Amino acid sequence: MKKIVAGLLVSLAFAAGQPALAQSAAAPGAALSAEQAAAVNELLEVMNYRAVMAASLQQMGYALPAMMRENVEQAIRHNPNLDEAGRKAALARMEQELPQMVAAMQQVVASPGLMDDIIAATTPIYTRYYTADEMRQIAAFYRTPVGKKTLQVMPQLMGEAMEMGQRVIAPHVQKIMQSMKK
Repeated sequence: MKKIVAGLLVSLAFAAGQPALAQSAAAPGAALSAEQAAAVNELLEVMNYRAVMAASLQQMGYALPAMMRENVEQAIRHNPNLDEAGRKAALARMEQELPQMVAAMQQVVASPGLMDDIIAATTPIYTRYYTADEMRQIAAFYRTPVGKKTLQVMPQLMGEAMEMGQRVIAPHVQKIMQSMKK
């Protein structure tokens, strides 16, 4: 059960992941200059990153119980080491332990220092892909009316694009699965 929860933690980290970025400008692990740090801070401030990320984490907190139940149930049902009685026992144990697991995960998501940790980890990522000047240009764009609109509609746009992607990919995956069964 603990392995399942650990796997879920990793998947949640990806769910709350960072934006996709372009080509690297600074080497991983390189020290940040004051100019780079200031440019990232300006960009994240203009993007309202702290509030957006906090809202994302809050949404994730609401979805957490269902996500955890689904992931743990799937892991139990697809565990080749369990027979039917073992699956029933594991599912019963999951139902008993789930409230504690959810509470622990929600505590992590609500942790006061989490947002600072996320921003601290995000800063070097941005500096690997953008120069300080590029980040200032992006921040300037986000201050324009179309930039503000971009930030405002991006969550809905990304959500709709992800749903569309799932709808488009599903039939292709089903064809592959059917051909593998033959």
